[in-house]
Amino acid sequence: FTASFSITTQGTRRVFSDPKYHHRSPDVFISSPDPETIYVNKPGTSWQEFFATLPSPMQLTSDCLTTGTGQRFCTGSEGSLRFLLNGGENPSALSQPITPNSKLEITFD
Repeated sequence: FTASFSITTQGTRRVFSDPKYHHRSPDVFISSPDPETIYVNKPGTSWQEFFATLPSPMQLTSDCLTTGTGQRFCTGSEGSLRFLLNGGENPSALSQPITPNSKLEITFD
């Protein structure tokens, strides 16, 4: 099944078109035709497990995002990292299993 995600930091939409992000795991992956679509071959895979497949320095926790270029966006005086799962704010979204047609939006502002 498929799901989708987006990451926006301070008004900049992050794009995952670089091949280094594609087909990183047989269980859950993105590919070049639409790098915001996640292909899930292992039901029960969490959003955190998906993000853990992406190459360093990319990292994501409930408080901090480190982008593929090494930029860090952490909740604090300069902004807040927020998670919207299927349109509703969900601070614990990363621990949730990815479900068919679900959408995770991650923002920092």
